[in-house]
Amino acid sequence: MAHFRTTVESAATPAEAFELVADFSNLTKWDPGIVSSRRVDSGPLVVGSKFEVVSAFGPRRIHLEYEVLECEAPTRAVLVARTSDFVSHDEITVAPAPGGSAVTYDAVLELNGLRKVFDLGLQATFQIVGKRAEAGMRRELNLIGQDSTGGQG
Repeated sequence: MAHFRTTVESAATPAEAFELVADFSNLTKWDPGIVSSRRVDSGPLVVGSKFEVVSAFGPRRIHLEYEVLECEAPTRAVLVARTSDFVSHDEITVAPAPGGSAVTYDAVLELNGLRKVFDLGLQATFQIVGKRAEAGMRRELNLIGQDSTGGQG
């Protein structure tokens, strides 16, 4: 099982931060490992909302369908994607912080069956991928925060 957890603080309001990070149609804005992402349904983010996501893993493209399993907007969302190879479990929590918000992104990638022998190598790779996504999330949240504070974020 590979695990990555980070907390990013910004001047973005909790609602703005939640909208950016929990709405997976925005993944291409902040995660460089995502080739495309789109919402399958419409309306507010709720339990059952679905997203089609294409992730790049080297030259390989992995098609994922994420579903929202839990949603308490604008503070928490849990999304899961399942393939024959793995299960991706992503939990986003957003809390007020001095001057804005703090977003905690907790991602677990669990290989299925015999693939579990690759867990150790996957953990190292997942940290690299996670750090790149974290940098993109920080950048985009700071841009939102600057807009929220009139350019002073």
